[in-house]
Amino acid sequence: MRSYLVDSSVILEALKGNPRAREVLNGLGNSSKFINSIIFSEVLFIFLKNITGKSYRSLRGNKREFLAQEEKLSKLYRFLRENFVEVPLTEEISGLAFELMTKHALLPNDSSLFGGEADG
Repeated sequence: MRSYLVDSSVILEALKGNPRAREVLNGLGNSSKFINSIIFSEVLFIFLKNITGKSYRSLRGNKREFLAQEEKLSKLYRFLRENFVEVPLTEEISGLAFELMTKHALLPNDSSLFGGEADG
């Protein structure tokens, strides 16, 4: 059985209702679907920004906003935990990610994604 590292953009677009993104996720079927801590954080962070319409800066420390969105965030958290396996970022992966970043002019988070994928 194949396994896949799923990028945050696919998850976020599927959550927004993008039919192509949903098709991609559904097409993976029962295959193992992985995320790492960067993807996990990006999905929660961008989802919160999207549902509140607030900037990142205005969300930091805004307990009222977090409490107002607690149900949606909890539902997303459960969805991520139930549908994806989180793989750790290791020193080996971060070293490979640095090599990929400098070789292919990738941004750090993107190179970490590929570094994790290449490791698995």
